[in-house]
Amino acid sequence: MCVTDRATGSKSFDKMRNFKNNIWIKRGNSLPDNWGTTWWIGFSPDREQKYMFVDDGGDEQVKILDHASAEVLSSFGRPGQQIGAFTHGHTLEVDSKGNVYVAETDWGRRIQNSSP
Repeated sequence: MCVTDRATGSKSFDKMRNFKNNIWIKRGNSLPDNWGTTWWIGFSPDREQKYMFVDDGGDEQVKILDHASAEVLSSFGRPGQQIGAFTHGHTLEVDSKGNVYVAETDWGRRIQNSSP
């Protein structure tokens, strides 16, 4: 399980709620700001939850991390109004087939999905 704290990054806990570590996600475009990086987290549908999907509202990207090592493996999205770009990507959900849904707030006002 992960929770987000703007001051300390994403905190990782085991199933018994014991703190494991902080997961820091480097901003791709600038220094840290008040918005933070991690706005929402989802996990791959496999039993091990091998992948962690992080909605980075600051960079307007979804970053795909290896759940065990927290290494960023890939990302998709960019700021903008076009399909595949995000405007205030806010929440994220991963369904049982691995499709990733991103809901945008404010000016975005839409939900987009990406297939694995």
